[in-house]
Amino acid sequence: MRTSALNPEKFYGGIEFSLFNREMLSIEKIRSIIFRKLTDADFFNINKPPGTEVGGGGQSYIDIPVSAVNLKKWRNFFKGLPSGKYSSGPRWNFKLHSLGVNKSQITTIGQRRKATFSIRSQKLLSRKSNRVYAWHPEYTKFPVPVDPSKREHIYNLVIFLALLENGEYWAGWFQTSKPEQDWPINDALNEMFLGEAGGAGIIENTKGILFDVSDPEWPFRIETPSKLVPSKAVDKGKPTFREKSEDEIIKELLDEDESVDVDTTPTQKEVIRKIRVRNHKLIRLLKDLYNGKCQLTGSNLTFKKRDGTLYSEVHHLIPIGDEGSDSILNLVVVSPLIHRMLHYADVSPIDLTKIKDNKITITINEEEYTIRWHPDHVKIIEKALKG
Repeated sequence: MRTSALNPEKFYGGIEFSLFNREMLSIEKIRSIIFRKLTDADFFNINKPPGTEVGGGGQSYIDIPVSAVNLKKWRNFFKGLPSGKYSSGPRWNFKLHSLGVNKSQITTIGQRRKATFSIRSQKLLSRKSNRVYAWHPEYTKFPVPVDPSKREHIYNLVIFLALLENGEYWAGWFQTSKPEQDWPINDALNEMFLGEAGGAGIIENTKGILFDVSDPEWPFRIETPSKLVPSKAVDKGKPTFREKSEDEIIKELLDEDESVDVDTTPTQKEVIRKIRVRNHKLIRLLKDLYNGKCQLTGSNLTFKKRDGTLYSEVHHLIPIGDEGSDSILNLVVVSPLIHRMLHYADVSPIDLTKIKDNKITITINEEEYTIRWHPDHVKIIEKALKG
């Protein structure tokens, strides 16, 4: 089996990561995150052309209130960096990297008045503009008004600054009211989605949160694969999220594997539903049998959960909806990455009749992989099916 492109090269917080391209993928631990949800006024002022409003050039900064991030937290965020002394308060000049942009810049943040700290020189159409590259429309897809001279409503535009364990500062942004389906999320990261426009804060409880500098859309990674789903609990009218249970995750994976056609008859759908219920037990047995290791790559592409066990998923090699069977040989334990590759990459036809000595070779994107079955795989599953 050729795995040259899939060998793990870094290990962080109990998680193994593959570096497909050393220059394109770098994952670091996070110390803290400061965020701000822009208001309509923020968006207008940092984009309007000179002379739009009578009486001055207007705001050129993005404010973060001290009620959200106080002086002590700012000092901790910039710990080790010298600060200039000004009548309004401390000010820091620091090197800032931008997600999606292959260069850095010197950015200034300081106390503008008693009630706020500000990210300076963010007005786009100004001679003194030093717009953060990650928030600059020329470098990223950062939103711009249709007509900069007119106020318009901006929805759910959040900017953030992340301090990594290696001492680097990174900037990024997103625009959505809730996490996208494939974004790893936990309670701490969820804070960035809550609150009204103008909301800001600092996330210091970053244990288990990692930062992928190669992903400008959502760089955050967490030690648990569980995503969050809306909770029935509501805090002052704001939605909260909870982690999905393992059964919910299993159900989603089975739904994806089964590829049920809209033309499937009611009888077929009922059979698939029964298979799914039965598979919950099979999945747990299989994971225990392989100790969470992938049948294609071993422990290389999986990671440890909070309880120390390896996280893995179970996949139907041939979807049930595509005439695949619920056969003991059609179910395999795989890493999350291999699972997605089997769904979305270019996978060679899989003929289970070609299995020899409990293994078979397939290709994924023209790379060869060998699926290996444990000798007791068949025995355990047959016993479970009878029970």
